[in-house]
Amino acid sequence: MAMSSGTRGVQGTLWASTVDPADQAALDPGVPADLDRHPDVLVVGGGVIGLATAVFCRRAGMRRVLVIEAARLAAAASGGAGGALAPALHQLSDPPAFVALARASLALYHELDQDWDRALGLEQMAGLQLLPEGPPPGGPWPGVELLDRQGVAELVPELVPVLSGLLAHDQARVHPLRLAAALARRAGSVATGVAMTDLEVGGGRIVRVRTTVGDLHPGVVVFATGLAPEPWVRVPQRLVKGHLVATEPVGFRLRCGVHCPGFGVGSMADGGLLAGGTRDEGDHSAQVRPEIIQGIRRWLGVLLPAAAQVRVRYQWCCFRPATADRQPVIDRVPGLDNAWVSAGHDGDGLLMAPATGQALASWITTSDQPQEVASFGLSRFEQPR
Repeated sequence: MAMSSGTRGVQGTLWASTVDPADQAALDPGVPADLDRHPDVLVVGGGVIGLATAVFCRRAGMRRVLVIEAARLAAAASGGAGGALAPALHQLSDPPAFVALARASLALYHELDQDWDRALGLEQMAGLQLLPEGPPPGGPWPGVELLDRQGVAELVPELVPVLSGLLAHDQARVHPLRLAAALARRAGSVATGVAMTDLEVGGGRIVRVRTTVGDLHPGVVVFATGLAPEPWVRVPQRLVKGHLVATEPVGFRLRCGVHCPGFGVGSMADGGLLAGGTRDEGDHSAQVRPEIIQGIRRWLGVLLPAAAQVRVRYQWCCFRPATADRQPVIDRVPGLDNAWVSAGHDGDGLLMAPATGQALASWITTSDQPQEVASFGLSRFEQPR
């Protein structure tokens, strides 16, 4: 049993138990003896957003890129997430700009996995969004197939009867820690156990970043810290706790991931199920709550009656960084010419990382805001005068 947060590792999760030693070492390299104290780009935060940003800065030609992380890489929501990458299913819950960026992100995952000889371990997996009350108003939704009751039953015969569902064929999933390790190997220089403690600003620029291992003097700073770093960036934001479980083998294999609000379930390679994704608003405890785990097990039994008595092998929780409107912030830091922020990705950091990182790298190198992230600015939270 473990909690994944910004101050603790991901030990005890399904992912930590199945990551190989080489990847585990890549997730916690420590402080390099030759730590670059004058990087072209300093990324503060070693979750998947920060790592992807560093990767794309390198791909854009920036040679000296440094990532610092207070704990180990992917120690927070990145390492405790479920790993599903299903942008098409966000059409029911998120605005078009989010869906477009998510689709671009999945395409970049495929590109990176191919370029890196399958280092990401990206796995093709369809996603099914359950519609127990029938299709909502709107649509058609590009890239998804509307299934009636019979269609859902034929696709997932283990599932309790459901009125309808939306099936997205070309979706994927990834092992979060394997992903983080693959990104880290291509992110430039990485230092773990290094926390930012303060900033020094002069002439509208960050001139010094104070850390627990001394001062850094970067050309550009990207804050990818989950929650935006206050007081330098002020955003209405919060942490939202969520729980996940992994079960013992169940004797059947789902043909796709199954999703509904606040819950998802999919089959794992060992024959077990990964289930959960709760939103435990207001719960700030660092502990796994047995009543929430029991609730996941009950809901699992409701959806998949054959799994009603299955035993749980792993149970964990993590905290997702969310903004007031549950959309990410991807923007320049107000008043600073050489600082950007990427925060509040909620439970979609894994999904959004490549496209977010590519957009930030483009913005840094050209000084022009990419159109695809224009709607994720800080200005949307400004109070009208």
